[in-house]
Amino acid sequence: MGYYQIITSELKMDARDVIDKYHGLTQIEDQFRVMKGDLETRPVYVRTPEHVDAHLLICMIALVAVRIIQKRIKDHGEAKKDDVYWNVGMSAERIQDAPNKWKVDALSNSMYRFNDIDDPDLALILKAFDIKIPQKLYQRAELKSIKTGTRIFI
Repeated sequence: MGYYQIITSELKMDARDVIDKYHGLTQIEDQFRVMKGDLETRPVYVRTPEHVDAHLLICMIALVAVRIIQKRIKDHGEAKKDDVYWNVGMSAERIQDAPNKWKVDALSNSMYRFNDIDDPDLALILKAFDIKIPQKLYQRAELKSIKTGTRIFI
């Protein structure tokens, strides 16, 4: 019916605080769900403690990168309220898949062309970071200037 009941032992806590704490727990659970599911933290195929630590560190860095992209999409105003992922802008799975769709063709005469730049998910990520890549042929120097001109943490 659209109603949830939260039972707590914290009788002196304000109702709004209880709800906020509950939402905080769901966010933590979502972090683990993304790490286990989309980022495939498990199973771990390494054995030494150093390799296990490195594997988990890489997964944590990937999670932070996903959350930065989600925050930029949300802050840029691109998240739609009717989208199931409106609170994060885009699901971790879609963020992970979008760059894999992006291809660059090496043409003759040292010219390059971006493919699939009009993919909706990729376009949304690029727009959230104010990265504009016109569809045209590029020389290697132009590709380097696009790379160095991109500011991620502004």
